[in-house]
Amino acid sequence: MTSASERRIGELLVTDGLITRTQLEDALRDKQLQASYVPLGQILVERKYITRRQLEHVIEQHDKRPKLGEVLVRTGTITEPQLEHALAQQQKMKLPLGQLLIKLHYVTDEAMRQALALQLNVPYLDLDRIVIDRELARIINPNYARRHMLVPVSSVGHVLTVAMDDPTRHGLVEELSRSTGFVVAAVTSSHDAILRAFDRLYDVKANVPVVPAETLDIHLEDGQAEGSRYVDEVEQDQRAAEIVRQLMAIAIERGCSDIHIETLSDSMHIRLRSDGVLQELNVPALQEVCNQNARRIVSRIKILAKLDIAERRRPQDGSFRVRVDRKGIAVGVDLRVSVVPGYYGESVVMRILDRSCVPRSVDELGFSAAVTDRLHQILKRSDGIFLITGPTGSGKSTTLYASLMTLYRPQIRIVTAEDPIEYVYEQFSQSEVNEQIGNTFASYLRAFLRHDPEVIMVGEIRDEETAQMAFRAAQTGHLLLSTLHTNSAIGAISRLLDLSVEPNLVASSMIGVLAQRLVRQVCPFCKAACSPSPDLVREFFDTPPPHARWYLGLGCGECSFSGYKGRLCVSELWIPSQEDVILITKNAPFDEIRQSARRSTISMAHDVSERLADGRTNLEELIRVLPYSSVYEFRQLQVAQVEAALAS
Repeated sequence: MTSASERRIGELLVTDGLITRTQLEDALRDKQLQASYVPLGQILVERKYITRRQLEHVIEQHDKRPKLGEVLVRTGTITEPQLEHALAQQQKMKLPLGQLLIKLHYVTDEAMRQALALQLNVPYLDLDRIVIDRELARIINPNYARRHMLVPVSSVGHVLTVAMDDPTRHGLVEELSRSTGFVVAAVTSSHDAILRAFDRLYDVKANVPVVPAETLDIHLEDGQAEGSRYVDEVEQDQRAAEIVRQLMAIAIERGCSDIHIETLSDSMHIRLRSDGVLQELNVPALQEVCNQNARRIVSRIKILAKLDIAERRRPQDGSFRVRVDRKGIAVGVDLRVSVVPGYYGESVVMRILDRSCVPRSVDELGFSAAVTDRLHQILKRSDGIFLITGPTGSGKSTTLYASLMTLYRPQIRIVTAEDPIEYVYEQFSQSEVNEQIGNTFASYLRAFLRHDPEVIMVGEIRDEETAQMAFRAAQTGHLLLSTLHTNSAIGAISRLLDLSVEPNLVASSMIGVLAQRLVRQVCPFCKAACSPSPDLVREFFDTPPPHARWYLGLGCGECSFSGYKGRLCVSELWIPSQEDVILITKNAPFDEIRQSARRSTISMAHDVSERLADGRTNLEELIRVLPYSSVYEFRQLQVAQVEAALAS
């Protein structure tokens, strides 16, 4: 039987142009023939009428996900009386329904996972029957995998399949995509099966040394021996200093943003973040020397950053500066250091802050002409709040600094509150947040209002007090720039209301919201035509353009054999119209505000369309980085353009 909810999902897919009426009827007939319960959406995906992400987007957008209890009854896992009893007990025990059903012994953990997989449209895998390629252990660090209870299962083309204990953690999936460079497909399995797969992949038992108690020897720390060893120590310290210098030189020369050093049981795992993706060092000789001097390398970095080399139990933060010779000119590069204790030893991340690479105005950010023009209009305002949104690593801080440089002139005062200060500018009065002594964003904002500034920059609005003070500053004749963690420009409304900002304050003070992402640019030196997979093309196009050309970097020395060199900023800019302001003031439903805002937004879909047509990026990179709402909107835009062309 097909429920009214499932039929409604089918009708929505037809309305959105994702499937045809004939395809829906075929899937419904197929569903009637199934011996056991299979959701209509799963049948549509299996028949390749739609992709799983398209189905998921429609279900989330229209809130049509079936309830867990309903799925369990339909699949015959539990009976109606059992569900009613569990729901009655849930009021008393205050447990999630799934946990309660397992506690009542109505279902097993495996049966519950299979039902959740149906509810969430996430594939369920029996990991005990799958042979996992040991090379996958290089993609995801075992400490990270253990902490988040996940394990990579397979890698096919640009797609990495990851089994997750909780497949609803969409933020974790996005983080994995950004860090690995793959499109991550989440699947699930039983908790115990994931643990067993983790042990097989990372060979946990092989890493645990078994030493009989009676044969244990006591050695001095750091392999120290008795007697004079001063000359050897000096030589080893000099070698460690040279290794650190070489690592920094390689990273700066490649234009990397971070150096990641992880101490393992008998080696160091060194990776460089280039264009937002971590890459292996790939210098075997240097790697071997690092493995032999792991602890001294960490100590050398701590000395440079003025940290306590004897402290190995607590996280530490520091910084230092190096000078780099570029074409005969000495350029200062700042390095921010974070040291965190781990199971085998300390891990270090060095953030490279090269101020010579920072844009001096919004014109240098690479936005489309339409977005750049409107940004200049916003920055000419004397009051109001301008917000920049996006996930970590999407370039928000760079856009903020470029905006401040665009605004700067000697006749105005610009003050900033940052956590931490990434780049030091002589043109601004910059303050660093230190919550331990009470120097929060909100406290700085309160003080800034007594310093008579024209422009205020707040690194992030992340709590109610900061939000309230920010809007108060905007109401008293200041232009305030800040960032917010949301997936889209219009999503800023929901976030601000969650922070208890009154709708009328949002409507009267917010002058614009910019949402942005950074996508890698296909390397121009090894760029070649390619044919992306049909499944990937279907995510973006109903019918691919007949003369479309797709490009991929083959890998060369210029791009460190990654196929990508540099990044592009794709964005959407929303400047609230009068209709938007009225709806926000009335506290209208979010869907109604979103529909109105589309008419006053330069969408990310238009920006992406231009970059793709120019061959500067590709579908593989876009599906990895963009929020799926933008991919969905891009597809709708292509359909509308085809229909308009046929009509003319």
